[in-house]
Amino acid sequence: MLLQVLALTAALSSPSSAPAAEAAAPALAANAYIVECLVSGVSLTQCKVVDADPATNPGAATALKLAADIHVPVSMAQAGRIRIKLNVNP
Repeated sequence: MLLQVLALTAALSSPSSAPAAEAAAPALAANAYIVECLVSGVSLTQCKVVDADPATNPGAATALKLAADIHVPVSMAQAGRIRIKLNVNP
């Protein structure tokens, strides 16, 4: 069993012959925003961006819209406040 784990680890960590196009793929720039919300049942309400002004920052406004669309699983739907970090692509 230990040898199988070591062999799998070695296979996964060895350099692969990935195509050059994959390495040249451009990375998307993302801006992160901290959003604080009230957990109300299975939804988030009363959300506000902590580190930016949504009135002047379009990325922060997008983060608010994303937070409004988040559904909380029933098993985690306990009343309280939550802070989440949302990455927004320009």
